[in-house]
Order: sequence, then structure tokens, then C-alpha cells
Amino acid sequence: MELKETLMALEKQFWQASSAANVDLIRSYLTDDALTVGMFGVLNKESTIAANEGQPPFSFWQIDNEPQILQLTQDSAVVVYRATAQRQGREQFTVMISSTYINRDGLWKLAFHHQTPLQSVKH
Repeated sequence: MELKETLMALEKQFWQASSAANVDLIRSYLTDDALTVGMFGVLNKESTIAANEGQPPFSFWQIDNEPQILQLTQDSAVVVYRATAQRQGREQFTVMISSTYINRDGLWKLAFHHQTPLQSVKH
């Protein structure tokens, strides 16, 4: 499997785990020193897991554009894309996402995840 396919499969698994509040999968997916950044601030691995506990599932989520991959080293790469989603009972949102993966012992893990909310343009 090519790098882009591998990393996008992991991104989709993370969306599914987040939707299902599957904290065990999220825990296994993140490096021990992982950071998540967004309008909620900066979260470490444990606070990222805690933030996903008890969340309502996504009514939908979708990747809106062709993801870009920037391979930094043989064992690290960044995935960048725009996504739109909505959790049940909440407002729809669109974000730019960048996820940095590292390969440790043959497994790609998420080391850094950043979400930038995008405002919808009204005409």
C-alpha cells in the first residue's frame, strides 16, 4: 500500500473512532507524546482521549478535497485536507486538518493533529 493510502486509511479510522467515542482505538492510534491543537487549545494524549469520551456520534463527516501528503522523512509525513462534519445535535463545521504521523517499529501513529476552523462564506 502506498503512503497516501496508508495514512488516509488511518485518518478515516480516527474519524470513525471519534464518532463512536472509541477511546481504546484512539489511545492505540496516538503516540505517547501526541498533541492535538484546535479552538479547544492544546491537548496531550490523555486529554485528547478524555475530550472524545461521551461525545455524540457524527451525523456525517466527509473529506472535501484531495488530501496532500508531505513526506518529511522516511518515517514521518504530514497529511493536509479540508473536512466537513456534524455531530448529532450540533452545528455543522468545516476545518482544515493537518495530521503528522511517525512510523515507530513498523506502525504509523499520530504524533500531532491540528484543526483550523473555517468560516462559511455567505453571499
